[in-house]
Amino acid sequence: MTSIDRFAWQALHRHFKNDDLTGLVSSRRRFAPHLLPDIQTVIEEQIAPLSPKLVGVQQQDERFPMKLADLVIREGGRAVSLTPLRYEDIDIGGAEPFASLHNALWLFQIGHEPVAILLSQFHDYWRRVLQVEIAHLPGEEASALSRGFLRNIQAAGERSRYYRNKVLSFELDTGENGMQGTMRVHRLPNIQREDVVLSEATMARLDTHILEFDRHREGLKRRGQSVKKGILLYGPPGTGKTHVIRYLSANLPGRTTILVTAEQMTIPFAIQYYIGLARTLQPSIVVLEDVDLVGRSREDIYSYKAEGLLNRLLNEMDGLAADADIFFILTTNRPEDIEDALASRPGRVDEAIEVPLPDAVCRERLIKLYGHALVFENGAMADAVARSEDSSAAYVKEMVRRLAQRSLARDGGHFVSREDVEVVVGDSAVLADRLGRRIVGLSVKTSRRGRQSAEEDDSNCCD
Repeated sequence: MTSIDRFAWQALHRHFKNDDLTGLVSSRRRFAPHLLPDIQTVIEEQIAPLSPKLVGVQQQDERFPMKLADLVIREGGRAVSLTPLRYEDIDIGGAEPFASLHNALWLFQIGHEPVAILLSQFHDYWRRVLQVEIAHLPGEEASALSRGFLRNIQAAGERSRYYRNKVLSFELDTGENGMQGTMRVHRLPNIQREDVVLSEATMARLDTHILEFDRHREGLKRRGQSVKKGILLYGPPGTGKTHVIRYLSANLPGRTTILVTAEQMTIPFAIQYYIGLARTLQPSIVVLEDVDLVGRSREDIYSYKAEGLLNRLLNEMDGLAADADIFFILTTNRPEDIEDALASRPGRVDEAIEVPLPDAVCRERLIKLYGHALVFENGAMADAVARSEDSSAAYVKEMVRRLAQRSLARDGGHFVSREDVEVVVGDSAVLADRLGRRIVGLSVKTSRRGRQSAEEDDSNCCD
């Protein structure tokens, strides 16, 4: 009967045909965990012609890195067991997820020289770390393979065939370490210029400072100019800053977009990690949403921790090489709270572009966009445009939905009358409640005018 190996040391002794494995030579490198599909693929591609044997190994404590030196231990509870292979599905933006290995040991020969490769992961405080180690006994063929293997692994991480040119974000897990969550790949719709309802002046600024700049970046490089750039998008809530980012990401071919929230940036070392990933996947875009929560004016910072977070952000933006091909797009609803060292220094933020409340022309375009299936009575469209003055795009969208609901409730049709507009926009509960108006995207200015009109109506009723 053929004996069965239960422990890693047994498999390694059998593979290397040697009871003394102290002569093993090993080299290892560490990578960001989100490069696992790239690293695993290049390992499999390189050694597939060598008919490797693949086994799983049991990691006793995921807080510590597992090394090949650990696998040769044979004493009692420290001996590492062989296990079935463990796979985890990772989103790579395709029709099917990538089946990634958790901990795996490949055993194979190059010529007559045995080689082992260990792929493992561990938790380093707030994040996971991916580690690859290759080991062999002294020998020319194995030594040459080891050197080329690690170079190819490093290059695979830098190329990242799976995540380049995609839109990435990160999910916080429910554990205490936060950033151990998974990376998501977003499938953006094909957003055309006409789908972005902004004034021509605002669109012209987006063209000049982002889209045209991107088209000319190779020429700028040849002329010795930096292609690292920072843009601040600011404006009231609900005006479409997120939609603008989707539009830019969809229309900047060849760039990888990394979406980061203020909450994620508060995790220790997160800023360095995100910008490091952007550097790996450049040309790239780093979107820092609600940056005022991190880059708040120093006068408003009341703790060393908050000031340290701001300093890390500034240092990371400054520390990029002159040839770094990275766009920073920062968003905020409160530009007045942004720290001057962040907002006023070229090289960090080179241009601030307002995404304002829609004017009358834009509000009409929005109503037609959101209400394309509705039929408006003569004059109803103009009434809706006029009555929604000083409102956000988000409010216009909600207003059109309420008009559609009222039309359905009346007769199940598509017709919107002037009376419908009067009832929906003049809803007293919304007009009288300042908080409610702010939630749906109406400005304080309009709220005051609404209250004034209500007071005038009340006084007229009392006469």
